[in-house]
Amino acid sequence: MKINTLQELPEEVKEIVFSSKITDINREIANKFSLNFAQIDYIVNLETPLFLKEIPVLDLPQKLENIEGAQELDLRSLSLEIAYKILWPLQDYLGQVDRLILRLGGKVPRLKHLRKVSLQHELFPDEDKGTLNNFLKKYEDFKDLRLSSKKIINKDGKKVTPTVDNWIKDYIHFLGASSHNSLERSKYFSRNKNILALKGEEKKSLIEFLIAYDKESVVNIINNYSLLRVSKYIPQEKEVKEDLDLEKILEELHQDLLALEKDILPSDYILSEVDNNIAKVGDLLWSTLGLDDTEKSLACLKVLINRKSLDRLFKEDKRFQSILKRFLTVKYGQDIAYNFKYKDQLMNRRIFLEMILEDKLKNKKATSLAYYLTNLIKDSGQVVYLDEADGLLKWRELQVINKQLAWVT
Repeated sequence: MKINTLQELPEEVKEIVFSSKITDINREIANKFSLNFAQIDYIVNLETPLFLKEIPVLDLPQKLENIEGAQELDLRSLSLEIAYKILWPLQDYLGQVDRLILRLGGKVPRLKHLRKVSLQHELFPDEDKGTLNNFLKKYEDFKDLRLSSKKIINKDGKKVTPTVDNWIKDYIHFLGASSHNSLERSKYFSRNKNILALKGEEKKSLIEFLIAYDKESVVNIINNYSLLRVSKYIPQEKEVKEDLDLEKILEELHQDLLALEKDILPSDYILSEVDNNIAKVGDLLWSTLGLDDTEKSLACLKVLINRKSLDRLFKEDKRFQSILKRFLTVKYGQDIAYNFKYKDQLMNRRIFLEMILEDKLKNKKATSLAYYLTNLIKDSGQVVYLDEADGLLKWRELQVINKQLAWVT
């Protein structure tokens, strides 16, 4: 079946394609070969059809001949760098990357196979609640976990491990495969030699297990060194939440913002690094993001906003457009990324700040910083809101309508 979008790729491939590491590698390639914005954009846009196998891997060098300023670049070295850093981790999926490396005069590295995410199953945790049918589907090891400590006798008279699977087989052999009522279950509980051999908590646990098996009811199961303890699931009563002290929350937010403002580096410090050339602040921001330098990155954002240059960054800087496009692809899908036209300035800022503060800088105060930075823009409108249910600042919600992003109203 032909794959048309990145979202349709196998999970183990998406794990690599959508990782922030790809963006970091593209940045490293750009720095190593001194690529300009248009050249970076060309390579990023070339990667998608390579991932989708629309362009054969072996055609990479030929495709790079169409990059801007190709005659000034070492295309063989550039192709080899992309092959090593971007394509080789996907050799299991793409194939022929080894041949491409050899054609370019490189040495094929040792292969690290893709992690088969799509084939992996979870193992039963220390505790979970649900139906037995769901546990059997969800957890690969559930049927092999023990329900009692001593071996049981199967229908052939042999001693077998007291696993979930073997206890169910014993139950079905004794009563039949259909569901059973309480009277039928009581016969099993009072006559079956395996269950009669159990005592105390083990017996009580197994009875709850078999009741849940018949009724498909929700139970709580504790996994104690692969020996399961089954009990009735009793929903907890909802806590009555106290009314939030909104005045106190707002005062704490105010103090938080004052502290944030104090921690951000002075604008003069940033401007001195770029010789007071505001056009270079975007370059400095790009570098500081690559170095995970939160302090300088925040200061750059503040300077760009105060000098009314942040919106220009969205529309003119291909580097930031490329990582924003990847962010949109991962979060909302390829169609949304393709159709995003930067028409709504507030939405541009909201998505850009979420990407920088939360996705790139991993800042725990991302929404507070977004609130602070957005307030620097006169009559801007806000990109976050205060949720009165829990007193937390949250990103204003977006929704997809006709393959376009729109505000949730």
